[in-house]
Amino acid sequence: MTNRKIVSLLIIFVLALSSACQTHWVVLHDKTESKVILLDTVNVKQDDAQLLQIIKPYKAQIDSEMNVIIAYSELALTKDEPEGLLNNFIADLCFQKGNEYLQKTNNLTASFCILNSGGLRSDLPKGAITLGNVYELMPFDNELVAIQISGQNVKKLLGYIVKKGGVPESGIVMGIKADSAQHVIIGNAPFDLSKNYIIITSDYLSAGNDEMSFFKGAISTYPLPIRVRDAIIEYIKEQTKKGITLNAKLDKRIYYEK
Repeated sequence: MTNRKIVSLLIIFVLALSSACQTHWVVLHDKTESKVILLDTVNVKQDDAQLLQIIKPYKAQIDSEMNVIIAYSELALTKDEPEGLLNNFIADLCFQKGNEYLQKTNNLTASFCILNSGGLRSDLPKGAITLGNVYELMPFDNELVAIQISGQNVKKLLGYIVKKGGVPESGIVMGIKADSAQHVIIGNAPFDLSKNYIIITSDYLSAGNDEMSFFKGAISTYPLPIRVRDAIIEYIKEQTKKGITLNAKLDKRIYYEK
């Protein structure tokens, strides 16, 4: 296991132990596997107590870093379907940051961004946002990637959004009616089945995980040199530096047609 993964897992572990004294389920992921660990902070076993003593020095340091306030939010950002404030906020910033890196590395621009709801592990609160809040929201080391697929596969992607009842996405406006996508606009133009599209997503999803098999027939893949979590942190810090508080809105990018 790399040092980066060790640090990430330790941060997640410490964040869990820093919560109120109760039993927690903690999901630990990397790009190849995941495991669920039960942390019982009420009835701590002797072996666990010894482990707590071992990590105590690291916990103090990580607590200090994780409690640093990096932004303020005007409202609580939560997930919902077919769209949610958190869905839109994270997808929009990943679309923006992903395109910034795609322009730098390949001089290309993606048409839209798609993520999965399950990848957003917690909400962001109203008021102070700490670094720890972002790690709780995105505890994975997945990286942003741009991937080009055919219009036929984008059609399958739109069907996937319908099936899920909405997912975090940016750059698409679409209706859902009778289990199908309706009036799809990508960018500022109607969806074109004959066109190839470049999409910002995570490398985990681009590999076809979470039922995103439409990515497996990729025409081109462009790795981007930033993790999803770091893109979130980078964007939030940039907004704070500009004196901008975090905000989001529901704009009917995904809606149900009557």
